[in-house]
Amino acid sequence: MQSIVDDVMNALTSGNNLSAISKSVGGNETAVKSALGMGLPLVLGAMANHASTPGGTEMLTKTLTQAGNSNPMDNLSSHLSNPAAAGSSGMASILLGSQTGTIQNAISEKTGLPPAAVGQVMAIAIPVIMGHLGKMFVQQKMDTNNLAGVLGDHAKMALQSSPEAASIAQQLPAAQESAGGISGILKKTLNI
Repeated sequence: MQSIVDDVMNALTSGNNLSAISKSVGGNETAVKSALGMGLPLVLGAMANHASTPGGTEMLTKTLTQAGNSNPMDNLSSHLSNPAAAGSSGMASILLGSQTGTIQNAISEKTGLPPAAVGQVMAIAIPVIMGHLGKMFVQQKMDTNNLAGVLGDHAKMALQSSPEAASIAQQLPAAQESAGGISGILKKTLNI
C-alpha cells in the first residue's frame, strides 16, 4: 500500500512543482525536497494525534470534508502561486502547536534551509496533505473511527520510512514527558 505521504511527495515533487516551491521559499530543490520528506510524516503524525481525541476528531472531520471539495492537488500550480489562500499557517499552528518552532529548527539544521523557509514549505504542503486526505475521507465514506485508524496507520508507515522525521520526533521535548501534542502519536508509533 502506498502511503499518503508518498502520494503527496510525488505530487509536490513531480513536473515543475518542486522547482516552483523552491523558488517560492528561496531554497534549493534538494533542501526543499528533504524538508518535505521530514515535514510530511510529522504533520501526518500530528493529524493522527488530533484524530485520537474527541474534539480533534470532530475538527479534522469537518476540515477534511471541506478539503475534499477543493483539493490543492487538483490544481497544484494555482495553489503554489497562492498557498496562503488555503489558511495553512493557521493549520500548522493547530496541528503542531507549541512544537512548530522546534520542528522548523530541527528540519532547518538538517537541510540548511532557514527556519522561516521551512515554515513556508510546511505552509505549502499542509493544504495539499489535507486535500488528499479530504478526498480519501469523502470517497471512502469514512467516519471518525475510520479516520483515526487510517491516520494512525499512515503516520506509523511514514515515520518508519523516514529516519530523519523519526529522529526529529524523538528529539521533541514532550516526547519523553507526556502523550500530548504531536508527541502522543509519535510515542506510540516509535515506542519512545
